[in-house]
Amino acid sequence: MKSHGVWVYTTRIVYKKLLVVALVVGIGGFAVLQTRTDKTAEPRQTNSALSTKPAPKQSVQVVLPGAKPIPALEENYVQPASLWVVVSKVHPLTDAQYVPSNLAVPAVKTRTDKSTAEQSLRADIEPDAVALFKAAQAAGHDVMLASGYRSYEQQQVYFTNYSRLYGEEAANKFSARPGQSEHQTGLAFDVSLTSRACYLEVCFGETEAGKWFAAHSYEYGFILRYPADKIDITQYQYEPWHFRYVGRDLARALHESNLTLDEAYPYLQTALAELKNRGEVK
Repeated sequence: MKSHGVWVYTTRIVYKKLLVVALVVGIGGFAVLQTRTDKTAEPRQTNSALSTKPAPKQSVQVVLPGAKPIPALEENYVQPASLWVVVSKVHPLTDAQYVPSNLAVPAVKTRTDKSTAEQSLRADIEPDAVALFKAAQAAGHDVMLASGYRSYEQQQVYFTNYSRLYGEEAANKFSARPGQSEHQTGLAFDVSLTSRACYLEVCFGETEAGKWFAAHSYEYGFILRYPADKIDITQYQYEPWHFRYVGRDLARALHESNLTLDEAYPYLQTALAELKNRGEVK
């Protein structure tokens, strides 16, 4: 009995030792596992690391006097394909033979006795052109697109004919020489009453349709290109029928500032210079 008691006592001691060892090994294993898990976890970002992120780059702005600033288009405004290209006697097209690559007849009334080309505008401005004509129609004005794109050669024909009738100097007051016409960009059009009353005449500006276009065209990205009070600046007579697309932002800014595209030219060039300095435009 004594020896049996010793054996039981000894066995209990051994069992307790084994239990302690197992607990120690288990705790050690968990600690190792936890250490490995912590090592593979993503390091936390400190506030100092977050503060080193570069601030988002500010866009170049065009600021016309009296108008809200607008973001500059990231393109070269000297190129004929630019929405902001200025075409005039002072700034002729840099490529005399330029032809837009995306001409299309817009879904508006057009003068169908003109060629398909002259009924066309650039396809990318068609949505705003259609919206403009639909709004005019909704306001009760029966109008049509009388003349859109004109090639260098077509403009040469027009200017030559006017020169024969009125003399070259007089013709150049209301007709552009080839290479100096906005029509060649596909961004400009002449509008007319479908009846052709006051067709391409100053009296169109006194019609209700002419007044409506002068007041609302900017809302759709178009500007009255040759206003009556800016003849000395544009170097063309008042043409209440001639509208030019520049996009809704710039059209609104020109409306707010009461500047012509010619007067906005220096401000556009300032923005272009900044874009070139940043390497955003070549």
